[in-house]
Amino acid sequence: MGVNRQWRLARHPELNEDIGFEHFELTESPMPAPDAGEFVVQTIALGTSPAQRSYISKSLSMHDKIAVGDVMRGRGVAAVTESRNPNYSVGEIVIASTGWQDFSIQSPAQQNPNVLSIQKVVKPIDPLTMTLGILGSAGATAYFGLMDVGRLRAGDTVVVSAAAGGIGSVAGQIARIAGCRVIGIAGGPEKCQWITEALGFDDAIDYKNESIGDRLAVLCPDGVDVFFDNVGGEILDDVLARLALSARIVICGFIATDYRDDLGRGPRNYINLVRKRARMEGFFIFDYRHRFQEAEDRLRRWYDDGLLFNCEDVDDGLEKMPGTLGSLFTGGNKGIKLCRVSPDPR
Repeated sequence: MGVNRQWRLARHPELNEDIGFEHFELTESPMPAPDAGEFVVQTIALGTSPAQRSYISKSLSMHDKIAVGDVMRGRGVAAVTESRNPNYSVGEIVIASTGWQDFSIQSPAQQNPNVLSIQKVVKPIDPLTMTLGILGSAGATAYFGLMDVGRLRAGDTVVVSAAAGGIGSVAGQIARIAGCRVIGIAGGPEKCQWITEALGFDDAIDYKNESIGDRLAVLCPDGVDVFFDNVGGEILDDVLARLALSARIVICGFIATDYRDDLGRGPRNYINLVRKRARMEGFFIFDYRHRFQEAEDRLRRWYDDGLLFNCEDVDDGLEKMPGTLGSLFTGGNKGIKLCRVSPDPR
């Protein structure tokens, strides 16, 4: 009988502390066996998100916390290997909360309301990692953030922060497909070149080497219509100073301040929300779970038509997972960061 490798939380990270291998312990346990109504899946790949840090941090968040010693929570694409549930057959592919492990028990009747539900992959795609990336929650977050919250319109000038990150790299592409002028904010010349040449952004601002305010004044003389913000902090304030009339600011994340002990001052340029009759709104992707198929269908059509680029950055091996997650907070990723655990079934 084989063993099941599992990454468990070893200690909670402190504020301002980078996430790394020291926060987790790789353990082995017996292979899981399903009870009536359950099934076992083998993890194919795991997704990452900055929200995963909030699972293990001591700070307040909207996510359920993970205790020291528990298997690290994470969403993955997986294959059914054993089933005692008539609705799930061996060989079927699902997206589920697998956790950081090779094998996991799935219990449809005991779904946690704070975790996305089990989803069958009806139309598998090669590679299956795409079901976690541009066709998965990263793509859905970008899609609903722009289309529903940002009320995207052709001809808009759209600015995306963390544009070389997982969600930002998809958001910029969606805005381009919708007929918008797209400007990405990214760190370093390599990432700026990647989002313009590979992803089709119209322009890029290198926040590490350029003044964001000065560059926005040149690139957006008539103001910013939609700002898709993954960062918050000073970058948000710089864009607030350059809003167009009736601008929409989409708050997707705030990685610049979320894990710091010194949050700094709040936005100084928020008065432009009044002057420009603008709107700033946050959203939570779980609220759109009932519409995920809508997003997947649209995103898949764009991909099939050659309009949407598969912007994955994949590590290989479950043993690398702590470093895979940690790269999100050090700028080490380019695109949607994933970790492959086992090969796609053939």
